Amino acid sequence: MKPRSALTRRGFLAAAGGTMAALAAGCGSEQYVQAAGSVPRQYRKRLHLVFWHSFGSKPGEALTALINEFNESQSDIYVEGQFQGSYEASVQKLSAAIIAHQIPDLVILSEVTWRKMHLADRLEPLNDYFEGDFTPDIYLENFINEGTVKDTVWWIPFARSTPLFYFNRDVFEKAGLPTEGPKNWRELKEWAPALQEHARYTLALAGGYASWYFQGNVWQWGGRYSDGLDVTLEEEKALEAGQWMVDFVRKDKAAYLSPDASVDFMNGVAACTMLSTGNLAAVSEGAKFNVGTTFLPEYDGFGCPTGGSGIGVMRDAAPERKQAAMEFIRWLSQPAKSAQWTIETGYMPVVKAAQQEQALIETAEKNPNYRTALNQLPKTKPQDLIRPIVPSAGEMMDTALQKLYSSNESVRDVFGRLDKQLQRKADLIRETYEARYL
Repeated sequence: MKPRSALTRRGFLAAAGGTMAALAAGCGSEQYVQAAGSVPRQYRKRLHLVFWHSFGSKPGEALTALINEFNESQSDIYVEGQFQGSYEASVQKLSAAIIAHQIPDLVILSEVTWRKMHLADRLEPLNDYFEGDFTPDIYLENFINEGTVKDTVWWIPFARSTPLFYFNRDVFEKAGLPTEGPKNWRELKEWAPALQEHARYTLALAGGYASWYFQGNVWQWGGRYSDGLDVTLEEEKALEAGQWMVDFVRKDKAAYLSPDASVDFMNGVAACTMLSTGNLAAVSEGAKFNVGTTFLPEYDGFGCPTGGSGIGVMRDAAPERKQAAMEFIRWLSQPAKSAQWTIETGYMPVVKAAQQEQALIETAEKNPNYRTALNQLPKTKPQDLIRPIVPSAGEMMDTALQKLYSSNESVRDVFGRLDKQLQRKADLIRETYEARYL
């Protein structure tokens, strides 16, 4: 056990940084107004909801279609979807909006950012909004449980995901390799020379969210990022996982840090990559070859984290808009709508009954890659606490891994520095975390 800091709320504010500090410090009775938006003429007599989200491109089109369907399905509520950039950009804008007392009514928050809003007391507890056949039980337990703290639901699953191992099945066939993909990292390393006769690299490593993908590696080697809020990156198993990946890059010349792993994979630069389930629809459409997906490779064991995002309702929105926001969430939770979102994007169907929707069954029959994540889901688990709970931990870990994949620095030095930096931040929020979560 590492030493605990004596800092409490003050520590949390310092660890959270200026913006989040202002959020927590600003908790009180001040009035908030709705973030700016616009309402088409035909909807001006309805209650207007502002919904901030982080989906562009194909997922953005899919979400817009759902919002439009909802707006046409009833005559009381108008939902205005507003794209705010990535999960990280979105939460920064949300933080600034809270300080300015101009907030959306509901917002997409990642598996990392929702916890920061929860710790800062900015989210509405949702238990009292469930009624009738709309209960937390309709959602997959893995996902609804991640948004539940002390029996209170704070974050509703929506665009949930896991990493998948994507591979170019045509390249594997040309190389004379099994077209089901590798079962473990040793196998992939053995196959790399044959794969690289048909693709420049074996594996494209994503720089963005690198620490989400590497969470699986650490578990596969028998290590972990942290034990609660005690950082364990300097333990031998974590170091071994890092060293194996570094050797795969530097010695074997089989992997590389890609500026955009999905683009490189679709263009045939790399035979394999690790991407989110949320990339599935776009990759399936964009690749000019037979795309395969399989579970993440094992080493000494299996490891795969959950990820993605859900919906939070802002605590300081007007009561009638919070109620309307839950009406919209309830509409999205219909099995047919959950299945529709999965078919259009590749994100997982978060509602249990969605898996029995005929449209999704037919989609999975045509493209079995849609089944991979569902089959892998029982083997997944939430990330080690340090990444989702400590402010900026994900960005710090991503930067450290990018440095490892693109320089000659030693794993022990990089992980050693990172361990100490994360521990200092973790100690600052320990008491606040324990008061809210334990």
